[in-house]
Amino acid sequence: MGQHVGARVSTSVRIDPRVILASQVLQLNHAELLQAVETELAENPALERIEDSETPVTLDEILKTVAPAELKPSSDNRELQRSLPRDGEQEFDWLDFTPDSDTLWDHLRAQLLPQLPDHEKDLGNYLIASVNDRGYLTVSLEEVALDCNVTLESSAKAIELLKQCEPAGVGANDLRECLLLQLRGHSEADHRLARTILRQDWDLLVQRDVRALRRKYKTSDEAIRKVFEIVTGLNPFPGEGFKAHVCIGADRSVGAQADLVLARDETGWRIEVPGPTACSLRIDDAYASRYRLIAKGRVPKEERGHIQEFVDRANRFIDAISQRHKTMLQIGRFFVEQQSGFVSTGDYKFLNPLTRVQLAAHLGLHESSVSRATNGKFVQIATGEILSFDVFFKPALRIQKMIEEILSTENPSCPFSDESIAQILHEKGVKVARRTVNKYRDKTKLLSSRHRRSA
Repeated sequence: MGQHVGARVSTSVRIDPRVILASQVLQLNHAELLQAVETELAENPALERIEDSETPVTLDEILKTVAPAELKPSSDNRELQRSLPRDGEQEFDWLDFTPDSDTLWDHLRAQLLPQLPDHEKDLGNYLIASVNDRGYLTVSLEEVALDCNVTLESSAKAIELLKQCEPAGVGANDLRECLLLQLRGHSEADHRLARTILRQDWDLLVQRDVRALRRKYKTSDEAIRKVFEIVTGLNPFPGEGFKAHVCIGADRSVGAQADLVLARDETGWRIEVPGPTACSLRIDDAYASRYRLIAKGRVPKEERGHIQEFVDRANRFIDAISQRHKTMLQIGRFFVEQQSGFVSTGDYKFLNPLTRVQLAAHLGLHESSVSRATNGKFVQIATGEILSFDVFFKPALRIQKMIEEILSTENPSCPFSDESIAQILHEKGVKVARRTVNKYRDKTKLLSSRHRRSA
């Protein structure tokens, strides 16, 4: 036995707690944010809410009292009058009171979180928030480990648990992995061959090169065609089976509150982020004064740690609320500038194709930040409709709505064929094939022209 004394220098990466807290607060919807603020106020004695009487009076409140006529739209602005919400009575539909179906992220939380220990719940929530609406994971293994301050092994284990969740294929990084996840667990010979071809000969599979695959795997044309049938029968977007609740009509009873409000008046667009803001919270005066005395060495040592801990925690929370508000405003400005036709009228023909990646690049944000800011949240547009953010990121939705509009105006005795619908869409600037029209029509459960005529 022997003893050895030496020094070792090592480096490690530690994520700033402010970054982690900002990410967690950003993914909260309106109701969750209210709950988080109440929880923090109850647990942190250094944080307090600014009473309403202390809140500065806004310009709109002043005008409502001093010059209410200034806020009313003029009668000659017909477009603005048409786009504003109607004040008339609306007929209630009992379907509006049915409970909301779970979103993809609710479905994943119910499966993944119970499998994780308590100290990894934040890791699980981070992964779920990083899954986009198509079911793909938008962050790498290294990003997960750094953002959540956990080891690569813990991150890999949690990601593997996510990939075992339903719907099959969720949590994949790309299309090939998504398809492989859906084939996992099938022991039939055709499925085993499909998995092998997916792993080793992706390019030949995409090219549908039957001859090359038949020669390489020494099998029949029928077996290769069976592989094609299996692969094409898989779902490339496992998350699209979950639709976020969309409620129309601001006066109706709704299942969700707007996290972003885009409204119009005579002065232009007004972008609001409902809920608590950094201006509604502050550090308690007693704690703030004691905190300033720490630098002067006039606070006892046993009191110093308590004050620093809770004041720093309160500052981090207020900063996270401020960052969330800023990010939501950025997204709102982008929609007003780039999707003004749709957010003004609610007409889907004005909805421009957009992805979260494009939005993130335009705003200079990471894609995961945009995903957290929009997943499971709702936006209220100028017509008063409350829509899921997912509406802006589903290119197929615009085409589906345009097809529905075309069919709603057709002659019942002479309905449009899929080819005719494709031609009408082409005239409107949307180029799609006949079979694409057929796919979107089937997805929205619209009958074919023959059945619509007989109906």
